[in-house]
Amino acid sequence: MLLLPLVFFELYLCAAFLPVGWQHTINDTIPDICPKSHDRTPKTHPLLSQEIEQLLHEHVGLRIALYAITIALLAVNTWLIYLIWRLFLAAQRQSENHRI
Repeated sequence: MLLLPLVFFELYLCAAFLPVGWQHTINDTIPDICPKSHDRTPKTHPLLSQEIEQLLHEHVGLRIALYAITIALLAVNTWLIYLIWRLFLAAQRQSENHRI
């Protein structure tokens, strides 16, 4: 049950390394996939993504730090997926051994 959200999170983290246009398309599509919210809060800053992109373009060190954090999150998430998958397989093998 926990495996599916971790895989989706892994895919979303991998999207950080795609071209910016593709990232915007993915981010614009996610609200269509997720359940609709009744929150009517207006956006507080309509140009926030453009300002973030400009900041990352101007400060290379910050961009490198964000990539490093993203890679660390990918590594931890991949390890969790691997661990959960191994536990699932071990439980499956154990239930097969008890049937015999």
